[in-house]
Amino acid sequence: QSVIGFQTRNVPHRAHEYLQRVGLETSDGLFVQPLVGRKKKGDYTPEAVIRGYQALIDGFFPANRVLLGVLSTSMRYAGPREAVFHAIIRRNYGCTKFIVGRDHAGVGNYYGKYEAHDLTRQFDSELGIEIVRLNGPYYCRRCDGIATEQTCPHHVTDPAAVHEISGTDMRAILVDGKAPEP
Repeated sequence: QSVIGFQTRNVPHRAHEYLQRVGLETSDGLFVQPLVGRKKKGDYTPEAVIRGYQALIDGFFPANRVLLGVLSTSMRYAGPREAVFHAIIRRNYGCTKFIVGRDHAGVGNYYGKYEAHDLTRQFDSELGIEIVRLNGPYYCRRCDGIATEQTCPHHVTDPAAVHEISGTDMRAILVDGKAPEP
């Protein structure tokens, strides 16, 4: 009855896994559709992204509720405008919901953290797909797990305990030949 779409250009990491699990809690199925078209220099190869997601889906998600696809288009790094574009694409693939998280399709600090939430809200009645706006997950040492600003106070009370997780950080760890912390 309901399928939630997830857009990414990166290999999977714990923050995205968290968002996808939230999506599975609120929907009958999850459609993970990484963008494998042209991206900026230094982004992950399509092979790395697909192999990473195949391993995540095969090993850690219910097989009958998650589908992996690919989206072959250029990444535009257009932040909020690209979030609207990605939502329309997922609607056209049959999704009934679409996850928009922290700094959707952003680059560096060009766009505000939740600017995509604000812009998609302006088009709620026109998109034909429900936008599920989720805050950006992070690892909290005090909570000893993945949390968000909605579920953990430590981003305010103990910022040193909070470790943001991003595709950029994962890329830097892997380029240095290190393994990410669990």
